[in-house]
Amino acid sequence: MAENTSQKKDNHIVSYHFTEPDYVSGEHTVANNEPGLEIVEAARYYPKALELVQTPYSMRKFVTALTATVVVIVLSLWLIPWQQTVAGSGKVTSFVPNARPQNIESPISGRIAGWRVVEGDYVRIGDTLAVLQDINTSFMDEEFVEKLEQFRDNSVQSQQAALEVARQRTLQAIQRGEAAEAGYENAKIESATARLRFNRTKELSDDGLASTRDLETAQLNLQKTQADSVRTLTALESARQEVAALKNEESRIRNLAQASISEIELRLGNARQRQRASVIISPIEGVITRIEKPGAGQVVKESEVLATIVPETKDQAAEIMVSSMDAAIIEVGRPVRLQFSGFPAMQFSGLPDFAIGTFGGRVKVIDAVDDGSGYYRVLVEPDTTRDGPWPDNRYLRQGAEVTGWVLLESVSLGYEVWRQINGFPPLIPTKRTLNGNQEKAGTAEKSEKK
Repeated sequence: MAENTSQKKDNHIVSYHFTEPDYVSGEHTVANNEPGLEIVEAARYYPKALELVQTPYSMRKFVTALTATVVVIVLSLWLIPWQQTVAGSGKVTSFVPNARPQNIESPISGRIAGWRVVEGDYVRIGDTLAVLQDINTSFMDEEFVEKLEQFRDNSVQSQQAALEVARQRTLQAIQRGEAAEAGYENAKIESATARLRFNRTKELSDDGLASTRDLETAQLNLQKTQADSVRTLTALESARQEVAALKNEESRIRNLAQASISEIELRLGNARQRQRASVIISPIEGVITRIEKPGAGQVVKESEVLATIVPETKDQAAEIMVSSMDAAIIEVGRPVRLQFSGFPAMQFSGLPDFAIGTFGGRVKVIDAVDDGSGYYRVLVEPDTTRDGPWPDNRYLRQGAEVTGWVLLESVSLGYEVWRQINGFPPLIPTKRTLNGNQEKAGTAEKSEKK
């Protein structure tokens, strides 16, 4: 296709004749049939539409790389396994309670008279740590215990004397009671004899063999003996009542004496214990790590911490705190990876096999109640079946910071990403892996039902 354009230049007409280039030979064909007409050839290039829509080469490389990246990511999310974990932090401790650091508290309120140890000393059970001076007004007398002992001895003597008097009075009453009983028995015999004589005299009087005077005398003796019998019986009952009353009095005096002596013994025991409490002794073996009240003359209150003792033990454990949501899916026996403070380590949360510098552990105890803020304590003991032992106590001291990852179920990476995006909890365990033995929960339930 040709296109003509005319233009006046220096009184000449210049005609520009544009022709389509020959894509085969590249030559231009120009027709000039008009005289006096200057023809200037100018080729115009018109690319094809297919060439206009072609993608640049750099863009093709970018799209190819992007597609490959997407494919790799999708395959990775589908094929790469991911170990779900529950993370928690805490400190190094001991599983045995007696091997944990213990605070030495003041049993009484007093003034520090002096320390017998310094920080770093190794102490044994019964060693003296410090001496206190009691500031209680009831025990400030240095001879208080001796005076109480003397008072106790005097009270015991006086109570024993009073008890002996009561015992003698009871014995006298018993003797009088025995005499009254003997008199009553004699009066009964005399009364029986007098009745027998009266009956015999009456028979003789009826036969005319005895006089009326003899009968009256016999009757008078019978009445007299009966009266004596009643009198002696009354005396016997009075003697018995007196014996019972004196026995009760003796028992009362004995009880009062025992109560008084027990009260004095109690006061004396408290005074002795108070005196012994002023000497602070070590209840365990260990190293003195901290003295809270170093200065002599300082006043301490009852139950105030004086020092801390750390026992020397090879027992080790770690306590980590986890949230309530995570504690619900942790089982006893679950493996744990631990990173201790001061030991360089690199831990991949979902790939524990690639961890460097971490130590193995196993869940031993999960607290049944929280610490008051919604977190539960998990005690972890060393697991030497998969890893080596933990660092020595010389380097891994109690109280050192520790971070732990409790290993749960294995899922795909894509599932873990989806879970994290939606904020769902980790997968609830369906298999129990305890001590290296795997057992399906459903199988266990069926066996229990059988």
